[in-house]
Amino acid sequence: MKLPLKWLKEYVEYDVTHEEFAKKLMWRGFEVEEISPELKNVTGVVVSRVKSVVQHPEAQKLKVCKVDSGGGSLHTIVCGAPNVREGMLAPLALPGAKLPGNVEITPVLMRGIESSGMLCSGAELGITDAEYEGADFDGLLELKGEHALGTPIADALGLNDVIFNIELTANRPDCQSIIGMCREAASALGKPFNEPVIKQVEGTGDESGYAKVTVENTTLCPRYACRVVKDIRIEPSPKWMQQKLRSVGLRPINNIVDITNFVMVEYGHPMHAFDLEYVTDGHIVVRNAYEGEVVKTLDSKERQVDPSMLLIADPKRGVGIAGVMGGENSEIKPETEAILFEAAVFLGSNIRATARKLRHITDAAARFIKGVEPVGAEKALMRAMELVDELKAGVIVGKTIDVCAADLAERVINVDAKHINRILNTEFSPEEMAAMLKSVGLITSVNGHTLNVKVPHYRTDIESGLEGDWDIAEEVARIYGYYNIEPTLMAGNTFRGRLTPPFLLEDKIKDTLAALGAYEMYNYNFISPETLLSLKLAQGDEKQLAVRIQNPFGEDQSLMRTTLIPGMLKSAALNLNRRTGHGRFFEVGNAHFDNDPVLAEERKLIGLCFFLNGEDFYTIKGAVEYLADSLGIGELRFEAGSGPYLHKGRSARVYAGETYLGELGEVEADVAGAFDVHIRLLVAELSFEALFKLYRRERTYRQLPRYPVVERDLALIADEDVSANSLKLAIEESNLPLGVLVENVALFDVFRGETVPKGKKSMAYSFTLRSAERTLDEADIAGAITAILAALKSTGAVLRE
Repeated sequence: MKLPLKWLKEYVEYDVTHEEFAKKLMWRGFEVEEISPELKNVTGVVVSRVKSVVQHPEAQKLKVCKVDSGGGSLHTIVCGAPNVREGMLAPLALPGAKLPGNVEITPVLMRGIESSGMLCSGAELGITDAEYEGADFDGLLELKGEHALGTPIADALGLNDVIFNIELTANRPDCQSIIGMCREAASALGKPFNEPVIKQVEGTGDESGYAKVTVENTTLCPRYACRVVKDIRIEPSPKWMQQKLRSVGLRPINNIVDITNFVMVEYGHPMHAFDLEYVTDGHIVVRNAYEGEVVKTLDSKERQVDPSMLLIADPKRGVGIAGVMGGENSEIKPETEAILFEAAVFLGSNIRATARKLRHITDAAARFIKGVEPVGAEKALMRAMELVDELKAGVIVGKTIDVCAADLAERVINVDAKHINRILNTEFSPEEMAAMLKSVGLITSVNGHTLNVKVPHYRTDIESGLEGDWDIAEEVARIYGYYNIEPTLMAGNTFRGRLTPPFLLEDKIKDTLAALGAYEMYNYNFISPETLLSLKLAQGDEKQLAVRIQNPFGEDQSLMRTTLIPGMLKSAALNLNRRTGHGRFFEVGNAHFDNDPVLAEERKLIGLCFFLNGEDFYTIKGAVEYLADSLGIGELRFEAGSGPYLHKGRSARVYAGETYLGELGEVEADVAGAFDVHIRLLVAELSFEALFKLYRRERTYRQLPRYPVVERDLALIADEDVSANSLKLAIEESNLPLGVLVENVALFDVFRGETVPKGKKSMAYSFTLRSAERTLDEADIAGAITAILAALKSTGAVLRE
């Protein structure tokens, strides 16, 4: 928010330094980001008159000028500007002067003639036509009118104000105006606020013959006020208005547009003007857009709108997007004869959504988003009519057309003075609080320990109900001065915090995987439709049930992920391309499935991604087994089969008993290639919920064996389709002699060759036999082997001869 000092002084007595003023505002909750002269980074530049111009003897494009800056002697200036001429007034930068871009002027020899300064263009002073007409000309800036020689250039240009650039908090939309900011400044300075009185301008004739208004959605537009002005005279606005607009960074256009911009800056309420000739039947209809409707806005762009957006329309078409931008078909033109001045209130959340969808934010939209209120709309319209009348810009017709569904009643809140003192750790009397609140326009009466506060229409940040005490406490604190309140330690009941079991398990999983040399990674929850296609998912696969984002940043982030695998593959590609040397990663993150019409299902998943040299299926399998063992889950079961993105012969589904945990394996080459990975890459994805259900925090221990174990190997012949795991289970579950235990069953060799029948394979297992009660003898061992072979026979496996 830019607050020009000259404008401030119109309403408030100013008798402090700029630094003191900035400090006082800061303690009121308004940080002054910058105090700057209106003409920035320019010193040592004065008004001068060119007395003579002659051709440079050594350069065709240069002129030698004698320039008078009022100091009694003439300066020799070498100049190459095409418009330099005798008698013109122009800015002169004397030696030692500073210009934008850290340029410092020094005498310089130019083709044998010393130039003791520089005549300046508008660009060299850092200004444009927005600040001073003619500044954009490619040549010297010629000053208009008469100015005393030697006058500082800022005074001659009318750019000699001081600008306070103030950072506003989101809860104070009333201060996004000169009036609102001056009101706060007066309170901070301890001075009265001389609020301007708006003159009520009576119109002539009947407005109903020119315009009427229908508001179809009073929720999105609680107030729509407008007035008709005919016999329009389009001309430049007066100099005082142009200077004020320029001081806040706005470019003057013409009197009508400048009035709407001026009122927006002064009162903080955006306005718009429509050419009534292009509004069918003069009938303004405030309605939601139709599906597929297109509105051509003032910037000549055709914008697709949808039914969630509010339009200002006539009976035939949209003539503007409410709160964002007017339509090109109703803009003010030099030949415009009658216009409709609009001051409306639009719901901020709807304007925010509209601006985001259209990817177009305007100054007006920004103000509507922060919030405007219905009484402010009326004042803005009154002020605009006052200016129309003052500038003789047209003839005001009839009365205000006002469609208002907003509650305009005065709002009074009751707050507890004792509670405010407890909040602030102060001991103010209710009367002291009332006096402080009066300084910011909160007229308060005292009833015992209750404060009855009349909340002005512009203080929309002060809430009724439970929040009232806190809002008024904030006002008291900032008026009294936060620095005057003695700091105290926070008081309240304390309790012992703890991590929940799921958090504890997540930490343990992360620690375990980090101990395996894996780095934790974080990937976006958003993916693109193309990413899912790259996984070659089958029709009906639940990973296809991705939640679509309604307002995505782009198509590449339009879906919520249903698996961690794409993110892991992208991270692998990034690390390979950058040659980080890291090849083990893991992630614990959420995936979402659009399988419920009310709320998408969220699942926490654990992902592993290995791609170091020499690592294969058994590496990732071993890591999963190690993780399960560290969680006390016990032995896992692996079954062939997985998603289509994993290699058919080098992947598996993971079970603990009958509980499905997830899948692991080598990524298919073409899938990995789609992510720019061209080496063997292994992944695993496990269900956090399943692991949590099986997680055993308490460990059980057993005594070490007292009797020796017997090691044995068996080489078996089995059909090709018989899995190694089925034989392992057969050995472990065989009906052994009483007291004999079989343990440590492990496959250590698989062989296919000429000595093995076609369609068969040889698998060799090692295992141990023992008893907890005695040393096994030969009979025990032989009986155990016989029982194991009998169990294996049920799988079709026989002993290899």
